[in-house]
Amino acid sequence: MMKLQHRQKGFSLYSLSFYLGLLAFVVFTGLKLFPVYMESFSVESSVRSMEGDRGQAYTGALSVRSALAKRLRFNNVEEVTADDITVIRQDDMYIIDVDYEIRIPYIKNIELIVSFSHHGEVLAR
Repeated sequence: MMKLQHRQKGFSLYSLSFYLGLLAFVVFTGLKLFPVYMESFSVESSVRSMEGDRGQAYTGALSVRSALAKRLRFNNVEEVTADDITVIRQDDMYIIDVDYEIRIPYIKNIELIVSFSHHGEVLAR
């Protein structure tokens, strides 16, 4: 009698469906999170551009807040509200903190919660 080793190669139907389901889950989650992170990059860019304006000196916390709000509107940021922006004067600088969280509806009553915190400093007059 000859013994033949017959080894099966490839995916079974169960393993193929498992990996396709896993891939679908990852893609679905990525598509839900992608716009949120793109908006966060816009917020970070707005704060960094204010820091980059070294020649600009702001006269008060209200002027810093309104300048940042204007930049956020220009960048189509919708999730950040005025309550999420904190401006504090410290010596000759204004400290800008933008702290916010976004709740993303996921599946039925499950939500994804993503928190962001951006920090910057601008010159005060």
